[in-house]
Amino acid sequence: MSKRELQTRPAGAPSEELTEILERDGCVVLKDFASQTQVASINSELRPFIEATMRSSSDFGGYKTTRTGALMARSPLCRELAIDPRILSLVERFLGPYANTFQLHLTQVIRVLPGEKVQMPHRDRWAWSQIPTPPEVEPTVNPVLARLMTEIEPQLNVMLALTDFTNENGATRVAPGSSRLPDDTTPPDDAFVAAEMQSGSMLVFTGSVFHGAGANTSDSDRIGLNIDYTLGWLRQEDNQYLSCPPEIAKDLDPKLQTLLGYAVGGPSMGYFTPPLPAGEDLSPPQRALEQPMKPVRLDADGRLEFAE
Repeated sequence: MSKRELQTRPAGAPSEELTEILERDGCVVLKDFASQTQVASINSELRPFIEATMRSSSDFGGYKTTRTGALMARSPLCRELAIDPRILSLVERFLGPYANTFQLHLTQVIRVLPGEKVQMPHRDRWAWSQIPTPPEVEPTVNPVLARLMTEIEPQLNVMLALTDFTNENGATRVAPGSSRLPDDTTPPDDAFVAAEMQSGSMLVFTGSVFHGAGANTSDSDRIGLNIDYTLGWLRQEDNQYLSCPPEIAKDLDPKLQTLLGYAVGGPSMGYFTPPLPAGEDLSPPQRALEQPMKPVRLDADGRLEFAE
């Protein structure tokens, strides 16, 4: 494949224009999406969690990379970003042909430390088709799921630069135009472009475009805030009900509660039945956010009983 330029647009560009670029290239940079004041505030809010995060421990994850999750539970500023109208408008337009509802797939801060090597090129949509294998076994895919994923676009991702992204410090490498290549194809190295951008700018990319973190040959960290959106009928990569449980989610913006999954997707996807009290069967997920709810436990024979 021939090398394409990574397109850059203003943060307020129309979603129609951005969708056309994403359908063609699979990626686009939005310049100055957040102000430097906003970036500084996000960095300050997340710093304790970032510094406490252990490094990844695999070739794919990188031995000098950290990934800090549960951002909706931890960060009010990240909550605001996740429901930014500019992002949601693009999510709805780009993913709209494939689902009636949308949800958060994962939220994390990715920090690439000095000395990290280049990451293996990959597609994020492989999360649904790759078969789990031991670390020493070459990854394989379920061919039926892999074929299904070529018929839809399951995912749209944003990466807000919390530091400058440069070729030297490990800026995300993307291969514009690679979205329709077969899964068993690896684009040549010269097809990839470093998503160089100033802090506050945002890389938007699809679940089908080939990409990967670059090598950090500098003496400073490269930090990006990654929020991914997916179709409402797919399993989320980050289990939002555990990362942001009802006792936290109950106080969040209703739009964010819906994105976390605390809403019925379609006529009957996602309802639940509280174990107690009896009679509240087939409730909408919002019921789990109502407080107080009586605690329950199992008796010695495994039957439900009210806690004392």
